[in-house]
Amino acid sequence: MGIRPSNLRQMLGDQPSKERCYPVTSYLPFNKNLWPAGAHGLLTDFHVLPEKLHRAVDDSSWFWWCDAQFVPFNDGHLFATASAFQPRAMHHWISQPRIPNGRVLLYNIENPDRLRCEIFSRTSCSVFPKMQPHPLGQLICYCGTGEVAVLASDADPVYSRSRDLTNAVHVYCAVSSNGIFLACLKRGMGVFFLETHILDVSLIGADSVRCHNLCPGFLPSKTRADNVACKFSPDWNLIAVSGAGGYLFMVGRRKMDLAINVCPDLVDDALSAAQAFDFNPCFDCEIITIGTASKKIQIVDIEKEEILLSVDTEEHIDCITYSTDGTILAVGFHNFDIHILESDELTCVHSIPMSELCQDQTQRVYPYYPAVHNLSFSQNAEHLVSTSCDGHLRLWRIPRQFSLQELCRDRILSCVPIRKVKRLNLPQKIKNFLVYKYN
Repeated sequence: MGIRPSNLRQMLGDQPSKERCYPVTSYLPFNKNLWPAGAHGLLTDFHVLPEKLHRAVDDSSWFWWCDAQFVPFNDGHLFATASAFQPRAMHHWISQPRIPNGRVLLYNIENPDRLRCEIFSRTSCSVFPKMQPHPLGQLICYCGTGEVAVLASDADPVYSRSRDLTNAVHVYCAVSSNGIFLACLKRGMGVFFLETHILDVSLIGADSVRCHNLCPGFLPSKTRADNVACKFSPDWNLIAVSGAGGYLFMVGRRKMDLAINVCPDLVDDALSAAQAFDFNPCFDCEIITIGTASKKIQIVDIEKEEILLSVDTEEHIDCITYSTDGTILAVGFHNFDIHILESDELTCVHSIPMSELCQDQTQRVYPYYPAVHNLSFSQNAEHLVSTSCDGHLRLWRIPRQFSLQELCRDRILSCVPIRKVKRLNLPQKIKNFLVYKYN
């Protein structure tokens, strides 16, 4: 998977700003013939942090903050990270000093009998760890201790930006689908900053704005650890910012101005959790699905400023993630359960009762903090990886019926580097379908 950092920087320097970024490698499908599915489609269940990195004993009071995501167009590899915290009522939580918090890991899951884990030994994090694979597939964007960095798959830093004179801590980062723009949320001086950078031959600083100037009330908490998030729209013109008391607002990337305040202005409700939203990838930026504090899942058209559909749920919603083709979405609930919903009508097509596996983990569940931290679909959405506050990574098989077109797409992409699909002598509509471009 490795390419020299200088070549990666040059590749991004040549990346057209109006086109999506794709890997230079071909598609690696998940080898499901080697992975028999258990109850509810469970394939494997293990702690995110390898046993050799456990330098203290978890007494079941720790709160693990974990993240795991498939590498784009590579269903045989997962990026992962984890940190352990000691919860404290009405105080900021303390990370466990004998745990290598925020260590970035790269799991090879091609063969269940030979699971391999590459440890990025120089990585660490002082906040809730969060990362995002770069669409190039060779890079991971990550908020480390004292810096925000873009690392190659062999752990070499490709870009790095240290704290500035404000000494603000990087708490979240996101990368656009054209691979060029990097957004960061920072906490310092009693406020949150949103800043953008350009991934060129160097990490070029762009604009910065204080979040509370765009969304009054979006400020760090004095009594608990902050859980915030940011995400680019599919057309990378908007940056969604969430958290800090249930707020969700959109920022125009070019002028760093407020586009719309979704929660609580457009939707008369608070966002249920910082990760409880996602853009529909079949649209440029106008359709977003959110989970509200009143236990509703809603599809919102932010361009027309209207709620298109609202569905009641029985549990609080922790996170929402669309599949790459936008046909389904995964919803993680505060009781550990996961539902797979059809994206148009929000009807449940598959249920994963993960709460049955976590019956002895209820003492780790706290208000204001998600029990299910992240959900990530494989490229063809036949598999899903989940991470939760017990520190475990679980891999699930999702029942899906594929059309002949979709099966042919997987086969073609496994033979052709994704970045070269646009050069194929095919109609543009077919080439768009091959690379999951629907907008």
